[in-house]
Amino acid sequence: MKIWNIRVGRKKQLFILCGGIALFLLLLVIRPSSSEAKATWLWNTKLIQQHSEDIVAFAKKQRVKIIFLQIGGDVKEDSYRNFVRTASSSGIEVHALNGKPEWALREHRQEAGDFLDWVEKYNAESQPEEKFSGVQFDVEPYLLDDWEKRQASIVKEWVENIHSWIEAGKDGGIEVGAAVPFWLDGIDYPGADKKIPLNRWMVDKFDYVAIMAYRDEAGRIYTAAKATLEEGDRQNKDVWVGVELGKSKEGPGVSFHGKSFHILTGEMNKLVRLVKGHSSFAGIAIHSYEPWRDKLSQWEQSLKK
Repeated sequence: MKIWNIRVGRKKQLFILCGGIALFLLLLVIRPSSSEAKATWLWNTKLIQQHSEDIVAFAKKQRVKIIFLQIGGDVKEDSYRNFVRTASSSGIEVHALNGKPEWALREHRQEAGDFLDWVEKYNAESQPEEKFSGVQFDVEPYLLDDWEKRQASIVKEWVENIHSWIEAGKDGGIEVGAAVPFWLDGIDYPGADKKIPLNRWMVDKFDYVAIMAYRDEAGRIYTAAKATLEEGDRQNKDVWVGVELGKSKEGPGVSFHGKSFHILTGEMNKLVRLVKGHSSFAGIAIHSYEPWRDKLSQWEQSLKK
């Protein structure tokens, strides 16, 4: 009986040891690459009023380099300063994020100008560790109702407005970036003597771009991002490759919503291997913070069961 108990005890210890090794190997396999920088969009600005430390702790753990923070929601400047200061203490940049489809139109140009003026004034009145490191425009005119009918004229106004934003950013000493769709290489810059794909022009004008290459498989993400990455290579500009985690109205194959954290991380690691030859690759930009946080939390809870 004593010998039997010893054998059972040893088997139990061996089982626990094997289980621990298996869990360690699982974590090792799906763990993000240590060289993989990340960025994320944070749209619910009010979260920073009560959860700055939690957001920054998550971002630091996930190796986030930049947080694109939506400006608005009646959030006071002191809350912005506290959040940016907290992020800065962990080596994370915060870029002021804003935009809407109408900002591409000439009659709405001043709204974007007012946003830049606000950021410049905020930075001037803030301590170095409280300042926004840049701004990002999220202007998607293809969501306008008359995009298909007026695409050429809208694109013309859009690029005119971008010119003014870039100049205002330079005058204020602010890095200016943009979130852009992956298919801009199929549209020509208006008025040029020779054919210039719009994605080439965007890469040239902005300090960096975050390309919305929203697909749910690494190879397809890379295919969507490749043309803009190649432009970034040629022009020595940073290109963030965006990945969607939230619910999408664009149909299947666009988002990792509903897919496991294990699948997400595996595809992200594959993507990093696919883009490693591009000097322009700045990292993966996760859209957005909340579904990313929730997906990771669900996975961690599943490991405890």
